[in-house]
Amino acid sequence: MHHPFSAHARRVSIGLRVSCLVVFTVVLAACSGGEGNGGGGQQQGQQQQPPVPVDVHTVIPHSVDIMSEYPGRVRGRRTVEVRARVEGILEKRFYNEGEIVEQGDMLFTIDPRPFQAVVNQRKAELASAKATLNQAQRNWGRVRRLYDVDAVSEAERDDSLSQLETSRASVQQAQANLDAAQIDLGYTKVKAPLTGVTSLRDVDEGALVSNGTQLTTITQLDPVQVLFALPEDDAIARNKALAAMGAQRTSDRTREATIILPGGDEFPAKGVVDFTQSTINPETGTVQLRAVVENANNALMPGRYVRARIRLDTRHNAVVVPNVAISDGEQQTQVYVVGEDGKAKAMEVELGPDVEGGRLVESGLSGGEQVIVSGLGQLQPGAAVKVKPEQGEDSGSGQNGQGAKQDSKDSKAPSTGESAAADIDAANNNIAGVENASLRLSPREPLQDMQQPRPHTSARQAYRTHDAYAANVGRGS
Repeated sequence: MHHPFSAHARRVSIGLRVSCLVVFTVVLAACSGGEGNGGGGQQQGQQQQPPVPVDVHTVIPHSVDIMSEYPGRVRGRRTVEVRARVEGILEKRFYNEGEIVEQGDMLFTIDPRPFQAVVNQRKAELASAKATLNQAQRNWGRVRRLYDVDAVSEAERDDSLSQLETSRASVQQAQANLDAAQIDLGYTKVKAPLTGVTSLRDVDEGALVSNGTQLTTITQLDPVQVLFALPEDDAIARNKALAAMGAQRTSDRTREATIILPGGDEFPAKGVVDFTQSTINPETGTVQLRAVVENANNALMPGRYVRARIRLDTRHNAVVVPNVAISDGEQQTQVYVVGEDGKAKAMEVELGPDVEGGRLVESGLSGGEQVIVSGLGQLQPGAAVKVKPEQGEDSGSGQNGQGAKQDSKDSKAPSTGESAAADIDAANNNIAGVENASLRLSPREPLQDMQQPRPHTSARQAYRTHDAYAANVGRGS
């Protein structure tokens, strides 16, 4: 039995099959074309990456000083142990421990009474010797006159002269004894031998001290000395040591020393190297040096750890690169320079010591190169670079021209997505009830739109009432 609408249903079923076949064919073609175009674009993007913007530093040969720092210790220029020079009872202390005393200030007193008594005794002895001398002089005058008139013998004359000479010697001896006693009396007053800071007392008041007992210590704080050592294997330091041992060929700049405090700050006053040891210490393998530093405010305390920076050498026409420009390549130390073709070029360099402004380059650069100092993480040998305008040449006009040309090309040539969409629209013009916008594909996302459910259109609604009947007729035919 045939349904009156069987012929019409067959035509509708055949038309739907043909429509679906055409739609899927166009979609697959568009997807293949989009993937092909996207792959080509990616390959072309990989081949033509945009230039990496970089900062550069132009290498200009110039003279630089090679400086080096060495650890050292501060000590007072003079450290004096104040000791008692006579025996007695320590009576009084006149200073506060730890304060600065001036040269000649009173520090201690030792009981002076025994020594004053000795002085008085020596004075009396001196007076007695002088009286004896006067008597001998008068006696010698009489004997000499009598000897001239042959009234006394020659032996008597000699005895009188000997007494006179003995009396003179006795006076001199008595005077010397008096001077010694007065010196000992002066030692009972202990005074500061130099200006400096005092230490803790070693003996309390009332204690018995003898000759040589240490009472305190005074350290001179202005100026101070900094002792440091140069290593033996430092060739430059060894040459300086040899120069110091020889003709003392040193200039003011060579003798200047900068003191670096533990926090990294420089001490305001510059030091002067006044001593270089003439031998190498066999135990430590170092050469001892000493610098004298003015210490007006007593900021450098003896025993403090510091670093001494001295000039070891001066290099003329030296090549220096910033530290940020140095990188490690494949088994080499290198820097990137801008080549004549505008591409990054890796240059192997041999580095020297640190200097002001960067690192000394012993070999690898000759001067005049543009060393890249930024963007090193994005660079590879041969990569295109663009020097930033603030440091490179002003190339804004040329870049703007190229951008305008590129924009004109983009405006004239249709994009890949527009071309695919146009092809799909042309293919769908003969398909009834299918929206053109639903088949537009992006070259980078060819399948995303197809995965989303499309809304039903009015044309699709016209066939909805006959879908089930047409499917049954198709299976039955």
